[in-house]
Amino acid sequence: MGVKKAWITLSQPGAERLAQQMRDAGYVSLVEPATAIKFLPWAPPVQLPDRLIFLSQHAALGFLQESKSLSVASQCEFVAAIGERSAAVLRGSGVRVVVPDLEQSEGLLDMPELVPLADGGLLRTTDRVWQIGGKGGRNLIADALADKCCWERCDVYERIDVNLDHVDIADIGALVVGSIHGLEQVAAHWHACGGAQSAIVIVPSERVAARAQQLGFSRCFNSHGTDGRSIINTIKTALV
Repeated sequence: MGVKKAWITLSQPGAERLAQQMRDAGYVSLVEPATAIKFLPWAPPVQLPDRLIFLSQHAALGFLQESKSLSVASQCEFVAAIGERSAAVLRGSGVRVVVPDLEQSEGLLDMPELVPLADGGLLRTTDRVWQIGGKGGRNLIADALADKCCWERCDVYERIDVNLDHVDIADIGALVVGSIHGLEQVAAHWHACGGAQSAIVIVPSERVAARAQQLGFSRCFNSHGTDGRSIINTIKTALV
């Protein structure tokens, strides 16, 4: 990237992990998260679930802060995490968990245990399914399954804004964002500082890419997730 840096705006611990991977790949980066994670007090619903779905590593960490969580998970017939990082958090506490081939919400919905019986899957209308995630975010899974089973949404964290006034964008050539919330924070600071609309913006999904374009960015590249390898490969593509 020459003298230009990539601004990593992801929340921790993902931001620092990505920065190390980028250093290993020969890229210079600035770690300044646009959002922070605040865990929320929560109590598990009274009736235990048959299936548990974790939508992020933060969801897994927040779930494990509840004293009854391991007991709940151990009695589940099916526990799924959206990606390997989320699964690693759970496995570290002894939870048996599976990950879809496609590490996105769409991948979870393709797993037989989350496909309704009527559509050839294993999900019964009487099954209790808890979605463990954060406030806001996509409703794709809930929209698909809420009326196909006994659905419970458990929000165990929320993203909060980080003040970016101190961030100097002078030598930034690329922005790495992980969510629409973070993107909007970054865009406000970027525009206030007179940043170029032609900066490379690396986004994790088409949904975030569409919002970036609405905010005036002209060079958006979809890494299809926030794992380091995908982001670095996307940066390489963007620089061609």
